[in-house]
Amino acid sequence: MKQSVGNFLLRRVQEAGIRHIFGVPGDYNLELLQQLQDAGALKWVGTCNELNASYAADGYARLNGLGALTVTNGVGPLSAINGVGGSYSEHVPVICIAGSIPLRSIDRGLGMHHTMADGSWDHFLNAYAHVTAAHARLTPRNAATEIDRLILTAWREKLPVYMELPSDIAYLDIEVPADPLMLVEPSSDPERLRSCIAAIAERLSAATSPAILVDADADRFGVASELIELAEKTQAPVAVINAAKAVVDETFLHYVGVYNGAASEPHTREAIETSDCLLAIGYRPIEVTTGDFSASLPANTIHARAYSVDVGNDNYQAVTLKEVLKGVSGAVARGPNRAPRQAAAAVAARAHADGSAKVTQAAYWQAMQGYLREGDVLFVDNGTAFHSLRS
Repeated sequence: MKQSVGNFLLRRVQEAGIRHIFGVPGDYNLELLQQLQDAGALKWVGTCNELNASYAADGYARLNGLGALTVTNGVGPLSAINGVGGSYSEHVPVICIAGSIPLRSIDRGLGMHHTMADGSWDHFLNAYAHVTAAHARLTPRNAATEIDRLILTAWREKLPVYMELPSDIAYLDIEVPADPLMLVEPSSDPERLRSCIAAIAERLSAATSPAILVDADADRFGVASELIELAEKTQAPVAVINAAKAVVDETFLHYVGVYNGAASEPHTREAIETSDCLLAIGYRPIEVTTGDFSASLPANTIHARAYSVDVGNDNYQAVTLKEVLKGVSGAVARGPNRAPRQAAAAVAARAHADGSAKVTQAAYWQAMQGYLREGDVLFVDNGTAFHSLRS
């Protein structure tokens, strides 16, 4: 079917489940914004600046699975890049659409505002190459292919992407697919999936003290329920690193708190570091998630990532995390009933009854946690409050 580049882009964004686009108007994205208004399918949310738009799109993606923003050439992407870089480090799928200088200006070598005025047109593409999973400048020849590729890459990899839409092609009609965009993961290789499941299930079934350690990718790739099911079947304690706090229901019987190396509660540290079969989900150690690199995971830890798994010396590619976990839950032997480890929440709930005691960090934060009730929502700074309330 025939459709303009801009309308096809907006249609694909909508088909990907996005209902709002954040951003700032500028003379290079006004054509796309006019098409957005005329179509009426997506809601425009103007922000005070492009950096705000990138943070808003990040938060939107965390809640809805995918987010989008649009900016104008040069000043727009440069302002938004810090937020997009945060999305990249946090594994958040955001689509950054930059209305850019006309293709005719590039072809003719014309100097344009909102550029570096040095005759190069690729500075912003090159800058975003470091903080995105994919990037491209759209043309009439590649738009239909590249729009789909970028959106699918963001959704599958849970990482941001960047596309430049030259202002003079937004209304240009091109041949585009008539079928809707389908957000589907690539299927696992059947043989590798079977082998991977069998290897993990064999180790978990033979273990006397299995455990599960969860990082934020468990949330990004939607496998929290599969992990709960696996933990229930194997009777394995589950800990999270602080970047994944609340990914696992903290009232879950086998939840043992936040693992942060030497800064962990003793029972949490014991469950992870003495496990004879630790399954780590998307584990990415940095100093603030490892107790300043004091974490000590067992040498035989199974490392499961979005599309690959390490089991001992074997590396399994072309497998998806959700299919692996579902398969392991079905194949693993049911573990013996084990008494749940002392939950971190129970430790934190201990009250200090001595009202005359000096106010210490330990007393203060335990008292603060005594105020919390089920359903409360906390927003804490990434400092003392963040670390003190980690349990």
